[in-house]
Amino acid sequence: MSSNYLAAMNQIISDRVNQMENTLVYGENLDRGSFISGLSKNLVSGPTRLLKNVGNCEYTHCGVGFGLMMSGKNAVLFVKQLDFMMLGIDHFVSTYGSIRATRYQQPLGSFTIVTAIYDQGFQGPQSSFRGLGEICSMSGVSGFMLQELSDAKKIVAEEISKPGIRFFALSQRKANEELTEVNIVNAAPDNSVIQYRHGSEVSIVCMGHSLAHGKSLVYLCDKNGVGASLFSVNYVENAKWEIAALDALRTKKLVIIDDTHSTASLSFRFLTDVLEFDPEVRFTVVRNRAGKSTAVSDERFEVDCESVFAWIRS
Repeated sequence: MSSNYLAAMNQIISDRVNQMENTLVYGENLDRGSFISGLSKNLVSGPTRLLKNVGNCEYTHCGVGFGLMMSGKNAVLFVKQLDFMMLGIDHFVSTYGSIRATRYQQPLGSFTIVTAIYDQGFQGPQSSFRGLGEICSMSGVSGFMLQELSDAKKIVAEEISKPGIRFFALSQRKANEELTEVNIVNAAPDNSVIQYRHGSEVSIVCMGHSLAHGKSLVYLCDKNGVGASLFSVNYVENAKWEIAALDALRTKKLVIIDDTHSTASLSFRFLTDVLEFDPEVRFTVVRNRAGKSTAVSDERFEVDCESVFAWIRS
Protein backbone atom coordinates (compact mmCIF):
# COMPACT_ATOMS: atom_id res chain seq x y z
CA MET A 1 0.00 0.00 0.00
CA SER A 2 1.40 3.42 -0.94
CA SER A 3 0.03 6.87 -0.16
CA ASN A 4 0.93 10.54 0.04
CA TYR A 5 2.32 11.18 3.55
CA LEU A 6 0.10 14.12 4.53
CA ALA A 7 -3.08 12.57 3.13
CA ALA A 8 -2.32 9.25 4.80
CA MET A 9 -1.58 10.79 8.20
CA ASN A 10 -4.70 12.94 7.99
CA GLN A 11 -6.84 9.89 7.18
CA ILE A 12 -5.36 7.80 10.00
CA ILE A 13 -5.90 10.58 12.55
CA SER A 14 -9.36 11.67 11.36
CA ASP A 15 -10.64 8.08 11.21
CA ARG A 16 -9.68 7.59 14.86
CA VAL A 17 -10.90 11.02 16.04
CA ASN A 18 -14.25 10.41 14.34
CA GLN A 19 -14.73 7.36 16.59
CA MET A 20 -14.17 9.28 19.83
CA GLU A 21 -16.98 10.31 22.18
CA ASN A 22 -17.15 13.01 24.88
CA THR A 23 -14.61 14.93 22.82
CA LEU A 24 -13.90 18.51 21.79
CA VAL A 25 -11.97 18.73 18.49
CA TYR A 26 -10.73 22.28 17.96
CA GLY A 27 -8.22 24.58 16.27
CA GLU A 28 -7.92 27.67 14.08
CA ASN A 29 -9.65 27.19 10.67
CA LEU A 30 -10.37 23.60 11.66
CA ASP A 31 -13.02 22.95 8.99
CA ARG A 32 -12.48 25.81 6.56
CA GLY A 33 -9.82 27.51 4.47
CA SER A 34 -6.67 25.41 4.33
CA PHE A 35 -7.95 22.98 7.00
CA ILE A 36 -4.78 23.84 8.96
CA SER A 37 -2.62 23.07 5.93
CA GLY A 38 -4.44 19.77 5.47
CA LEU A 39 -4.00 18.48 9.03
CA SER A 40 -7.68 18.68 9.94
CA LYS A 41 -9.53 17.46 6.84
CA ASN A 42 -12.23 14.77 7.05
CA LEU A 43 -13.24 15.48 10.64
CA VAL A 44 -16.93 15.15 11.48
CA SER A 45 -18.99 16.00 14.54
CA GLY A 46 -21.10 13.48 16.44
CA PRO A 47 -23.69 13.29 19.24
CA THR A 48 -20.99 13.82 21.89
CA ARG A 49 -18.16 15.09 19.68
CA LEU A 50 -17.98 18.82 18.96
CA LEU A 51 -15.88 20.46 16.23
CA LYS A 52 -15.07 24.08 17.01
CA ASN A 53 -13.06 26.80 15.32
CA VAL A 54 -11.25 28.97 17.83
CA GLY A 55 -9.44 32.29 17.77
CA ASN A 56 -5.74 33.01 17.79
CA CYS A 57 -4.87 32.42 21.47
CA GLU A 58 -2.71 29.32 21.95
CA TYR A 59 -2.36 29.76 25.72
CA THR A 60 -6.15 29.54 26.04
CA HIS A 61 -6.25 26.57 23.63
CA CYS A 62 -3.91 24.65 25.95
CA GLY A 63 -5.86 25.70 29.04
CA VAL A 64 -9.11 24.41 27.52
CA GLY A 65 -7.43 21.07 26.77
CA PHE A 66 -6.19 20.75 30.32
CA GLY A 67 -9.61 21.67 31.73
CA LEU A 68 -11.39 19.03 29.65
CA MET A 69 -8.78 16.43 30.54
CA MET A 70 -9.17 17.21 34.26
CA SER A 71 -12.94 16.81 33.96
CA GLY A 72 -12.56 13.34 32.43
CA LYS A 73 -13.36 14.43 28.87
CA ASN A 74 -11.26 14.20 25.69
CA ALA A 75 -9.68 17.10 23.80
CA VAL A 76 -7.93 16.99 20.42
CA LEU A 77 -6.22 20.24 19.43
CA PHE A 78 -4.96 20.75 15.87
CA VAL A 79 -2.09 23.24 15.58
CA LYS A 80 -0.48 24.35 12.33
CA GLN A 81 3.11 24.20 13.63
CA LEU A 82 5.00 23.24 16.76
CA ASP A 83 6.31 26.80 17.25
CA PHE A 84 2.87 27.94 18.42
CA MET A 85 2.93 25.55 21.38
CA MET A 86 5.71 27.60 22.97
CA LEU A 87 2.93 30.06 23.82
CA GLY A 88 1.32 27.43 26.04
CA ILE A 89 4.47 26.00 27.62
CA ASP A 90 3.50 27.14 31.14
CA HIS A 91 0.50 24.78 31.04
CA PHE A 92 2.65 21.81 30.05
CA VAL A 93 5.20 22.51 32.77
CA SER A 94 3.31 24.16 35.64
CA THR A 95 -0.32 23.11 35.22
CA TYR A 96 0.58 19.49 34.46
CA GLY A 97 3.15 19.53 37.26
CA SER A 98 0.50 20.74 39.70
CA ILE A 99 -1.90 17.99 38.64
CA ARG A 100 0.68 15.30 39.30
CA ALA A 101 2.08 16.87 42.47
CA THR A 102 -1.36 17.08 44.11
CA ARG A 103 -2.24 13.51 43.06
CA TYR A 104 -5.36 14.70 41.30
CA GLN A 105 -8.15 12.39 42.45
CA GLN A 106 -10.56 12.40 39.52
CA PRO A 107 -9.89 10.07 36.57
CA LEU A 108 -8.14 12.06 33.86
CA GLY A 109 -9.42 12.30 30.33
CA SER A 110 -7.10 12.75 27.35
CA PHE A 111 -5.53 15.79 25.70
CA THR A 112 -3.86 15.22 22.33
CA ILE A 113 -2.10 17.90 20.27
CA VAL A 114 -1.72 17.20 16.53
CA THR A 115 0.86 19.45 14.92
CA ALA A 116 3.55 19.69 12.24
CA ILE A 117 7.27 20.25 12.64
CA TYR A 118 8.51 22.64 9.94
CA ASP A 119 11.71 20.81 9.09
CA GLN A 120 12.44 21.62 5.45
CA GLY A 121 13.80 25.14 5.90
CA PHE A 122 12.83 28.25 3.93
CA GLN A 123 10.40 29.23 6.70
CA GLY A 124 12.15 31.97 8.66
CA PRO A 125 13.05 32.22 12.34
CA GLN A 126 9.49 31.94 13.72
CA SER A 127 8.52 28.80 11.79
CA SER A 128 11.35 26.32 12.27
CA PHE A 129 11.25 25.16 15.89
CA ARG A 130 11.94 21.43 16.03
CA GLY A 131 12.42 21.02 19.77
CA LEU A 132 9.57 18.66 20.59
CA GLY A 133 12.00 16.73 22.77
CA GLU A 134 12.70 19.87 24.82
CA ILE A 135 8.99 20.44 25.45
CA CYS A 136 8.54 16.79 26.41
CA SER A 137 11.62 16.80 28.64
CA MET A 138 10.54 19.94 30.52
CA SER A 139 7.02 18.70 31.13
CA GLY A 140 7.08 14.90 31.13
CA VAL A 141 4.63 14.84 28.21
CA SER A 142 4.97 12.16 25.53
CA GLY A 143 5.79 13.10 21.94
CA PHE A 144 5.30 10.74 19.01
CA MET A 145 6.86 11.33 15.58
CA LEU A 146 4.48 9.89 12.97
CA GLN A 147 6.70 8.56 10.17
CA GLU A 148 5.29 5.53 8.34
CA LEU A 149 1.82 4.11 7.74
CA SER A 150 2.41 1.20 10.09
CA ASP A 151 3.75 3.14 13.08
CA ALA A 152 1.17 5.92 12.65
CA LYS A 153 -1.75 3.46 12.65
CA LYS A 154 -0.45 1.75 15.78
CA ILE A 155 0.45 4.89 17.71
CA VAL A 156 -2.71 6.86 16.90
CA ALA A 157 -4.99 3.90 17.69
CA GLU A 158 -3.31 3.12 21.01
CA GLU A 159 -2.33 6.55 22.32
CA ILE A 160 -4.86 9.20 21.27
CA SER A 161 -7.41 8.62 24.03
CA LYS A 162 -5.13 7.45 26.82
CA PRO A 163 -5.41 9.44 30.08
CA GLY A 164 -2.99 12.37 30.10
CA ILE A 165 -1.31 14.41 27.37
CA ARG A 166 0.67 13.66 24.24
CA PHE A 167 1.84 15.25 20.99
CA PHE A 168 1.50 13.71 17.53
CA ALA A 169 4.10 15.43 15.33
CA LEU A 170 4.09 15.26 11.53
CA SER A 171 6.99 16.22 9.27
CA GLN A 172 6.39 19.12 6.90
CA ARG A 173 9.20 18.09 4.56
CA LYS A 174 7.59 14.67 4.02
CA ALA A 175 4.18 16.12 3.11
CA ASN A 176 4.19 15.10 -0.56
CA GLU A 177 6.29 11.93 -0.26
CA GLU A 178 4.79 8.62 -1.26
CA LEU A 179 4.84 6.07 1.55
CA THR A 180 5.09 2.31 1.30
CA GLU A 181 3.74 0.44 4.31
CA VAL A 182 6.48 -1.36 6.24
CA ASN A 183 5.76 -4.18 8.65
CA ILE A 184 6.49 -3.68 12.34
CA VAL A 185 8.68 -6.45 13.75
CA ASN A 186 8.40 -5.43 17.40
CA ALA A 187 7.38 -2.47 19.55
CA ALA A 188 7.74 -1.34 23.15
CA PRO A 189 4.51 -1.50 25.17
CA ASP A 190 4.57 2.31 25.52
CA ASN A 191 5.39 2.84 21.80
CA SER A 192 8.65 4.56 22.76
CA VAL A 193 10.40 2.23 20.30
CA ILE A 194 9.16 0.77 17.02
CA GLN A 195 11.26 -1.93 15.33
CA TYR A 196 11.06 -2.48 11.56
CA ARG A 197 13.97 -4.82 10.84
CA HIS A 198 16.03 -7.45 12.67
CA GLY A 199 19.67 -7.97 11.74
CA SER A 200 22.79 -9.50 13.24
CA GLU A 201 25.58 -6.99 12.56
CA VAL A 202 24.47 -3.43 13.31
CA SER A 203 21.63 -1.62 15.12
CA ILE A 204 20.32 1.55 13.44
CA VAL A 205 18.25 3.80 15.72
CA CYS A 206 16.43 6.84 14.27
CA MET A 207 15.43 9.95 16.23
CA GLY A 208 13.10 12.71 15.10
CA HIS A 209 11.78 12.19 11.57
CA SER A 210 14.96 10.52 10.32
CA LEU A 211 13.52 7.06 9.61
CA ALA A 212 13.76 7.55 5.82
CA HIS A 213 17.53 7.95 6.21
CA GLY A 214 17.64 4.81 8.34
CA LYS A 215 15.78 2.90 5.63
CA SER A 216 18.27 4.09 3.02
CA LEU A 217 21.13 2.87 5.19
CA VAL A 218 19.42 -0.51 5.70
CA TYR A 219 19.01 -0.82 1.93
CA LEU A 220 22.74 -0.23 1.48
CA CYS A 221 23.48 -2.82 4.16
CA ASP A 222 21.19 -5.37 2.50
CA LYS A 223 22.80 -4.79 -0.88
CA ASN A 224 26.19 -5.58 0.63
CA GLY A 225 25.14 -8.56 2.73
CA VAL A 226 25.22 -6.80 6.12
CA GLY A 227 22.36 -7.62 8.52
CA ALA A 228 20.89 -4.47 10.07
CA SER A 229 18.22 -3.89 12.71
CA LEU A 230 16.15 -0.72 12.30
CA PHE A 231 14.29 1.23 15.00
CA SER A 232 12.55 4.57 15.46
CA VAL A 233 12.38 6.15 18.92
CA ASN A 234 9.73 8.47 20.41
CA TYR A 235 9.94 10.64 23.52
CA VAL A 236 8.08 8.90 26.34
CA GLU A 237 8.69 9.59 30.03
CA ASN A 238 10.43 6.58 31.61
CA ALA A 239 10.63 5.01 28.17
CA LYS A 240 10.62 1.21 27.81
CA TRP A 241 13.18 1.06 25.01
CA GLU A 242 14.89 -2.17 26.04
CA ILE A 243 14.25 -3.83 22.68
CA ALA A 244 16.51 -1.28 20.96
CA ALA A 245 19.12 -1.12 23.73
CA LEU A 246 19.38 -4.92 23.98
CA ASP A 247 19.72 -5.14 20.21
CA ALA A 248 22.70 -2.78 20.33
CA LEU A 249 24.25 -4.84 23.12
CA ARG A 250 23.82 -7.91 20.90
CA THR A 251 25.26 -6.48 17.67
CA LYS A 252 27.95 -4.43 19.50
CA LYS A 253 27.64 -1.79 16.80
CA LEU A 254 25.22 1.15 16.98
CA VAL A 255 24.33 3.89 14.47
CA ILE A 256 22.14 6.72 15.77
CA ILE A 257 20.59 9.09 13.19
CA ASP A 258 19.11 12.28 14.65
CA ASP A 259 17.59 15.06 12.50
CA THR A 260 16.49 17.29 15.41
CA HIS A 261 18.16 20.56 16.32
CA SER A 262 18.26 19.56 19.98
CA THR A 263 21.44 20.22 21.92
CA ALA A 264 20.20 17.91 24.67
CA SER A 265 18.99 15.24 22.29
CA LEU A 266 17.11 12.07 23.12
CA SER A 267 19.87 10.28 21.19
CA PHE A 268 22.39 11.03 23.94
CA ARG A 269 20.07 9.71 26.64
CA PHE A 270 19.61 6.50 24.68
CA LEU A 271 23.33 6.17 24.01
CA THR A 272 24.13 6.69 27.70
CA ASP A 273 21.77 3.89 28.66
CA VAL A 274 23.42 1.52 26.17
CA LEU A 275 26.97 2.36 27.24
CA GLU A 276 26.12 2.00 30.93
CA PHE A 277 25.40 -1.67 30.22
CA ASP A 278 28.32 -2.23 27.86
CA PRO A 279 30.96 0.48 27.26
CA GLU A 280 32.50 -1.72 24.54
CA VAL A 281 29.64 -1.11 22.10
CA ARG A 282 31.00 0.79 19.09
CA PHE A 283 28.83 3.71 18.07
CA THR A 284 28.52 6.65 15.72
CA VAL A 285 25.97 9.47 15.94
CA VAL A 286 24.85 11.24 12.76
CA ARG A 287 23.29 14.50 13.88
CA ASN A 288 21.78 17.58 12.32
CA ARG A 289 24.52 20.10 13.03
CA ALA A 290 23.12 22.89 10.87
CA GLY A 291 21.77 24.79 13.86
CA LYS A 292 18.78 27.10 13.76
CA SER A 293 19.22 29.66 11.04
CA THR A 294 17.99 33.21 11.61
CA ALA A 295 17.48 33.62 7.87
CA VAL A 296 15.24 31.95 5.33
CA SER A 297 17.39 29.03 4.20
CA ASP A 298 17.47 25.36 3.31
CA GLU A 299 17.68 23.36 6.55
CA ARG A 300 17.12 19.88 5.17
CA PHE A 301 19.02 17.10 6.90
CA GLU A 302 21.13 14.86 4.68
CA VAL A 303 22.97 11.66 5.58
CA ASP A 304 26.01 10.36 3.69
CA CYS A 305 24.97 6.71 3.83
CA GLU A 306 28.11 5.57 2.00
CA SER A 307 30.33 7.07 4.71
CA VAL A 308 28.22 5.59 7.50
CA PHE A 309 28.27 2.20 5.80
CA ALA A 310 32.07 2.43 5.53
CA TRP A 311 32.16 2.94 9.30
CA ILE A 312 29.90 -0.10 9.80
CA ARG A 313 32.27 -2.25 7.75
CA SER A 314 35.41 -0.92 9.45
